[in-house]
Amino acid sequence: MTPEPVTQLDAPSEDNVSEFMLRLRAAERPTDPLVSCLVPAFNEEGNILPMLDTLHTLMKGMHLRHELIVVDDGSHDATVEKVMSVIDRLPVTLVQLSRNFGKEVALTAGIAEARGDLAVLIDCDFQHPPELIPSFIEQWRRGYDMVYAVRSDRNDETLLKRAFTRLFYGLVNLGERNKIPENTQDFRVLDRCLLDALNSMPERNRFMKGLYNWVGFTRRAMRVRTDPRRHGSSSFNFISLLRLAATALTAFSNVPLRLWTVIGGMVSLASIAFAMYIVIETLLFGNDTSGWPTIVVAITFLGGVQLLSVGILGEYIGRIFTEVKQRPAYLVSRITRSSSVLPRDGDTR
Repeated sequence: MTPEPVTQLDAPSEDNVSEFMLRLRAAERPTDPLVSCLVPAFNEEGNILPMLDTLHTLMKGMHLRHELIVVDDGSHDATVEKVMSVIDRLPVTLVQLSRNFGKEVALTAGIAEARGDLAVLIDCDFQHPPELIPSFIEQWRRGYDMVYAVRSDRNDETLLKRAFTRLFYGLVNLGERNKIPENTQDFRVLDRCLLDALNSMPERNRFMKGLYNWVGFTRRAMRVRTDPRRHGSSSFNFISLLRLAATALTAFSNVPLRLWTVIGGMVSLASIAFAMYIVIETLLFGNDTSGWPTIVVAITFLGGVQLLSVGILGEYIGRIFTEVKQRPAYLVSRITRSSSVLPRDGDTR
């Protein structure tokens, strides 16, 4: 398949960087950078070796020093065995988490392990075209600290999922100055300054697209296609999508609380207006004590509003509870490095 050309999107204001700033950043780029390729994996025995070989070939073709970091997120298939079979042949670092923590945390673990001057984040199922990595790195050399992929379209998704995605971005960006670009992907290149910034964030409720956006720095959006998975099926279902959306909304937005404040005010105003109507009707026409159905409907409606309000507050309180316990975001059971992975200066790990 001929790859779709990589083009810059109509960039949001954050992407508009002066040429002077880009030249300054480009002048700071090392001439012989170490590239950390981060590949999160969960039950990807059919994809992991082709992806590692593809990345290694690409890096060699660009004459770049590189390390391949695989974060195994508690796989229960042969993913680990596949990686171990090439660990003497490829510059692989295998980070095995103690259980399945989810992709957001797996990316966090990979970023913490990365020792390169820049990092390439890519899924191992080949939905992100690896052949576009050289174009991303070229933009990094031009001075962009983050080069990130945006889906060219969502024609392969159901109408329900597309509507849910649009609603999610509308809510999470409502009233926010620093808006998260729509349809962004985890496929991106991050400079060392972004890696250090992300590692400095101790929060446990991780929504990586929001964190990438929050840290700022110079960045460029690139429109890319999304290919079908090469092997297997995705473990990220609609329930997982809902869970991630809830984390994003409560971690990066106060919109649910603000919306419910508005709804509460509207209900209160409607109640006052209805009370005034009852008073006027009673004074002018009398009242025959009817209205039992109205009372039942009002009590039921207000009870539902109160319970929903308590539920939204509970979501935020639950996030606070998770943060104050200060448990680590993940636990590593084992790290295995290839003998060809050389530590950076001053790194004794």
